[in-house]
Amino acid sequence: MTAKQDKKSIFLFCGDDTFSSHQKLQHWKKGFIQKYGEDAPIEILDGKKLDLQNLSTDIETLPFLADKKLLIIKDFFAQKKTEEGKKLAEIIEKTPDFCVVIFHENISPPKNVTLYKRIAKLGTIEEFPELSPQKTANWIIGRAKTLGIKIGFASANYLAQHCGTNLWQISNELNKLHTYAQDQEITNEMIDALTTPSLSASIFKLTDSLGSKNRRAALQTFKTLQESGEDVIRTFFMIVRHFRILIQVKDLLAHQENQFSMAKKLKQPPFVIKKNSEQSRNFSSEDLRAIYQSLLEIDTRFKTGKIKTYQTDNRELLLAIEKLIINCCTAS
Repeated sequence: MTAKQDKKSIFLFCGDDTFSSHQKLQHWKKGFIQKYGEDAPIEILDGKKLDLQNLSTDIETLPFLADKKLLIIKDFFAQKKTEEGKKLAEIIEKTPDFCVVIFHENISPPKNVTLYKRIAKLGTIEEFPELSPQKTANWIIGRAKTLGIKIGFASANYLAQHCGTNLWQISNELNKLHTYAQDQEITNEMIDALTTPSLSASIFKLTDSLGSKNRRAALQTFKTLQESGEDVIRTFFMIVRHFRILIQVKDLLAHQENQFSMAKKLKQPPFVIKKNSEQSRNFSSEDLRAIYQSLLEIDTRFKTGKIKTYQTDNRELLLAIEKLIINCCTAS
């Protein structure tokens, strides 16, 4: 027997690109029904409430009036239950030919745990990592073609930069743009007018404005973030995180580090390192340290209660961030 013939019908679909993994799962369900009929036995189990004893019996029980049955286990790895994972690894060892088991996870599970290793040995693992902006643009072109939406590559790339790499959001935005454009080709102007920029894209835009000392653009970007419903506390910590990465990238560039090495050291996707490398040219090391120090001061005041925030009132934190933006843009 070949290694391929030894494999059981056990699958794991996982990764940060939950849209694609969900589509893959739906494709499998649809294909299973088409092959084995509308009454084909399909059972969806919540990994958080999984009864391993019942599952063991379920896996080994012949399907009623059917050739095969499909068991889908969702979000088991998210629970991080080591002992239960080991028991489940033993259970799937006994998976018979008439049973197909699919694990579906909205995360990338740790590769060193027993269950992950057992699935890799017995079956097939397909990971769906977050797409880069370029791959997202290619995905948009393909999706638009399937749905009969007119959009050129330049606008697809602009939409990817504007909305980030969340394919759920981009899919919704494409539908919205299609409804508005009707039979016309989607333009950048339509994207600006109708779509909501992602938090990460807006943070990059805000940083670009700070780097060029464009106070008006920086304040407008920050205002747009708040008007789009982004939580000001989350926005603030995203700004802190971004400048922390920017400082690290600036330092590594000064030591002649290449982008591949930086991505590995900082545990960031290559496109994030590329964008930060480009932005770092707009700041001196002294500028970045001064901005980061100001952010840390705001953070300290916020955590010690000197900046007061309430569930429905974050005006003091908003004002502190706006003052920081103004100071950054007016500094010599």
